[in-house]
Order: sequence, then structure tokens, then C-alpha cells
Amino acid sequence: MSLEPLDWAQRYQSGDTPWDLGAAHPELVARIAAGKLAAMPGRRRALVGGAGRAHDALALARAGFEVTAIDLVDAGAGELAAQLASFGGSLRVEDALEHVAQAPYDLIFEHTFFCAIDPALRPRWGELVLRSLAMDGRLCALVFPVGKPVSEGGPPYGTTLADLVAALGGKFVVGVDEPVRHAVARRTWPERWAEFMRAR
Repeated sequence: MSLEPLDWAQRYQSGDTPWDLGAAHPELVARIAAGKLAAMPGRRRALVGGAGRAHDALALARAGFEVTAIDLVDAGAGELAAQLASFGGSLRVEDALEHVAQAPYDLIFEHTFFCAIDPALRPRWGELVLRSLAMDGRLCALVFPVGKPVSEGGPPYGTTLADLVAALGGKFVVGVDEPVRHAVARRTWPERWAEFMRAR
């Protein structure tokens, strides 16, 4: 089942948003604090697809990234756009799978976008990464929910590192794959942190 914009909007309006942590993912926060995810001069452009209430996007923006956050609906009723703009970023209300970047992104951050889309659309996610990421850019992903059976459906749909690798079509290599050290306690299924670079 793939939810449409109206479905997502209604869920935000009713408060039925179990995926919303109310803050940036603690693993992302910890890695930013440790200097493992830092913006560099001339290498500041970041993309966050399926951004929701933009907690992760704002954490990256505060860390110095110029973030483009994309979601099918404006979950913040205009406030998110203003917050991101104050850091030089932007919120785009559109289908992230159709996004065409004006310039390559240095970082693409993935968290609950891949697992929210219908698995049949995952190759299109891979195409988004392929056309959007700079040749020497980095894709960082919180892989979740690891091990959830396909039979349970979604969203969130069960996701593994192999699923992301397959969607990327062999054009990327895995540089990091490890369990998160700062997991979300209320999540039933495991989470992993993965980083990808273009295959040479």
C-alpha cells in the first residue's frame, strides 16, 4: 500500500504519526556531535527526502549544511520552511522521487523515506540518489526496520542493507555498516547505520 498526499496530511492532522520521534534521530545527533558528519567549505549541500517534520533536516542545518528537505505534505504548516530558510535551506512540498537537483548534493541523508515507499518504487529511490549525489558525495542511511517480515506489509516496510544496495543498482559501495549505538527505544525492529559511496 502506497499512501497518497491526502493520507499523509490526514495522519499529521490527527497526530497518527508513530514514525515522528519529536526530535532528530539520536544516532544522527551523536554522529554530528562527534564530528563524523560535518559540513565543509564548498561541500555543504544536503538532501533529506521524506523529511516529515524535518527534525533530521534541521539537525543537519544547524551543523552547517544547506539542506533541501522534501516531503509530499507540509507537516509543519509553513513553520518548517521558515526554520530551514534561516539556515540557508529550503522545504519543497513535492514527490521526492521526482526531484531534480539544480546542483549535486554533497550528502543525502536517508531515514524513514525508503521504508515508507512501496517496495515496487525502490528502484526510483535509487535513481534519485544516482542523479542527485555528487560524484564524491556520501549517502548516509538509518536502515530500518531491519528484519521485519515482508508479510507484515507497511509502511514501514521491512528494510535491509541488501535492499538499499539493490535499489542503488550496483553503482555504489558500502563504506560503513554497523548497528546504531543510539537506538530509538520504542522501535521494535533493529536499526543500522550505513554509508555509501559511488563505485569507482
